[in-house]
Amino acid sequence: MHITTQSLLRLAAPLLVVVAIAGFVVGHRHASSTPAGAAEKTRIAYGASVLLEYPTNWQQVATGLAPTIPGLPITSAVLLSPGGKGVRAGLLSGQIPGGEASPLPSAFLAQLHGAPHTDVVTLLDAQAYKYSQLNIPGYNRILDLYVIPSPGASDAALACYASKPLISYLQQCQQIVAGLTLVGRSPTDLTPEAGYAGRLDELIGKLDGKRLKLRALMRASSTPATLSHLAATLAERFAAAARSLSVLEPPLPVGSTQAALASAIVRARRAYEALSAAAPAGSSSSYTAAQANVEHAEAEVDTALQSFALLGYSPG
Repeated sequence: MHITTQSLLRLAAPLLVVVAIAGFVVGHRHASSTPAGAAEKTRIAYGASVLLEYPTNWQQVATGLAPTIPGLPITSAVLLSPGGKGVRAGLLSGQIPGGEASPLPSAFLAQLHGAPHTDVVTLLDAQAYKYSQLNIPGYNRILDLYVIPSPGASDAALACYASKPLISYLQQCQQIVAGLTLVGRSPTDLTPEAGYAGRLDELIGKLDGKRLKLRALMRASSTPATLSHLAATLAERFAAAARSLSVLEPPLPVGSTQAALASAIVRARRAYEALSAAAPAGSSSSYTAAQANVEHAEAEVDTALQSFALLGYSPG
């Protein structure tokens, strides 16, 4: 199913930030599961949690040759490169911290210009999230990033990169990744669930249907009493969404993302309650502070919703 998110909408003074969500549709694509070099001699490299089979025209080289990916430290790394040219093209395999709402660390996401394209791909021995079309300031390579999550542990990460003149090596790198074997961990089914996405879509649709209308009324309103009433009504809508979300059982890969969304929705409810109280109080400083809290809470809701796209519930 696809999550359709709109950009944050800034209202004229005195308010806020909003994200509108409609139509969660899951997307699932299969990568080639043919190991690299199936008809030729190969070598074996042992990474932190994966075994990689690679062709003899590739070499294992010092990881320091790989260009740094801003915001994405890959630890316990192994670097493979064609002809030993690790600066220009290669496969960097290792681990990244897990446990966040999305498979990609927030520090890395903060570096990106735009959202990456996401696929759930089936490899020979596992499934992975594949991120492509990554626009990273200061990083002048073409990059495909694979993440294999591991609940309660660091996630496996594999970065296929190449400068534009060597883009043909990306396909070879993808073939190496497609034939990897997991070591010391069990694969997780990452396939997005259509039933779950449909229920989430219904929940968010009910929230957004009223949210956009009420926020438009808030933008047009000029009386404190009306603003207070509308903010209180929005707080009630967020409270209803929180109750509905609490009984929605997420698939295993989505658990932390749903938890982040639930927390953000609760904070948004509280922020609107505070705004409702501040509007008729006659204190401009209190009202300004309440506005800022609402903006921050709405942004957190937006971030949590966008995290679903990084789990294969992709924007359509």
